[in-house]
Amino acid sequence: MKYFFLITLLCSLQSAHAKREIIKISNLNITTQKKDGATTGQLSATELDVDFGGNKFKARDGGKILNGSVEIKDNKFKARVSFVTYDTELAPDNPLVTLDQLFVENAQINFDKEEMFFTTKSIKTGTRETSVSAIALQGSCDPKGDASTDIDIVCLNHGDLEAQQAQLKSPTTNILTHNFRAFISPDTIALDSNKLIFSSNNDQTGVERLKANCNNGIKKRFSIDDFIAGCIEQSHIFLDEFSEVKKISKVQLPNKALVDLEDIKYLKFDINNGNFDLRSKIKIFFRLNLKVLGTIEHLVEEHIIKLNIDKASIAGIPAKTLTLMILKLFMEEDSIRIEGDTIYIAL
Repeated sequence: MKYFFLITLLCSLQSAHAKREIIKISNLNITTQKKDGATTGQLSATELDVDFGGNKFKARDGGKILNGSVEIKDNKFKARVSFVTYDTELAPDNPLVTLDQLFVENAQINFDKEEMFFTTKSIKTGTRETSVSAIALQGSCDPKGDASTDIDIVCLNHGDLEAQQAQLKSPTTNILTHNFRAFISPDTIALDSNKLIFSSNNDQTGVERLKANCNNGIKKRFSIDDFIAGCIEQSHIFLDEFSEVKKISKVQLPNKALVDLEDIKYLKFDINNGNFDLRSKIKIFFRLNLKVLGTIEHLVEEHIIKLNIDKASIAGIPAKTLTLMILKLFMEEDSIRIEGDTIYIAL
């Protein structure tokens, strides 16, 4: 979940502080790859329409495809269509600088002072280790009267994004979601999705529903540290209907499987100023209430989330040990360790 917002960062040709009055691009396709330190590739579209401070540029050929090339090297972006070349300097924090690959299929882009709107049939972007992809992605963001191509900055303040399917893949994580939607305001980031599948170490966990909202801690461009800081300040997370998709480990008593994921009805996780309250209902012979109280801390330099369990009970009876075993069901084996009453989660 921590990377879900990255799918919006590379949906258009961005520059560091480029201002536009109107940008319209129809049927945009981009395919790039990194080689010899540069990201290069091909682009095509059927219409390009740019109004830059009253200086207008239009390119169209009766619906025929306009082909061109794109290059990103040494913090510079260059695109060429026919005899026209567009160059711009990229800020060091622009996500295009670290791009290894970008694939965009049949995108429609329309940016002006009133609205930033985009759709694409499919998109995939990322680095060598991590990729984010989406099918049927669309977004509507409010530039507040100051049109810009900085889609990530605008949408992370005032955005409404949705995708039929979105997926994050990294060396340790594979998260697939369906009907993903994000509502973003200067105060809040809210997520809503269903039919999630979390994969790790050949295990797959299914979750029927996810609803979450966090304080918006993003200062400018997306930063996982800023995002976590906002969530630790205040957040509400709800997951429901867990299932075994493929080979899920079980909490074990001697010679007996005590609890598996299908025995957990829901999970509610509320955070307020670093204090968390986790509630769930689990089935151990019959349904019992699980309650966990503690503190949560982000160790920024170590890239670790630290949870200290202060109190834990099942049906009102203290049960820290069993609770820690149950909580471990939700976490990847290679990214979690438990020491006493503390859980360390590597990001």
